[in-house]
Amino acid sequence: MTGDDNIIITDNPLNNIQKDKLSSLLEVLIPASDDGMLPSAAELDFLRYLQLNTAEAIPALVQLLDGLDEQFSTLSKEMQNLAVEQFSTGHGRLFKMIVLQVFACYYQNEQVQKGLRMEAGPLFPRGNDVKPNDLSLLDPVIARSHSYRKTK
Repeated sequence: MTGDDNIIITDNPLNNIQKDKLSSLLEVLIPASDDGMLPSAAELDFLRYLQLNTAEAIPALVQLLDGLDEQFSTLSKEMQNLAVEQFSTGHGRLFKMIVLQVFACYYQNEQVQKGLRMEAGPLFPRGNDVKPNDLSLLDPVIARSHSYRKTK
């Protein structure tokens, strides 16, 4: 047995404190609707979504979670909102990347789509057929001189 044989591999890249922070963060970003029709983002498996769709965002998520106070998940909602606002101001690019992933995960969720009274599933091809067209209509555009500066 080599030293590497003692390594335990997990599918979960977050420790328990980070998991608690993530749940609280997701609840701050998208809380459940008052009427119960829409779940909070914390009710969705956001980490699994990242693992399946954009695993490269997981280190950024870990960085964001580690940037929040150790006691973030135990703070009042008002203090959590303030902490998230302060973090977003100081780490805009990182915060934006994670928030966009949260929104993507949330609005692709079937329960959310039903709560919004949308038909669940992909937008195409339900009535949005793109009909074949006459590509010669593009000839004037193609013939036009370039409106951009060529680079090396």
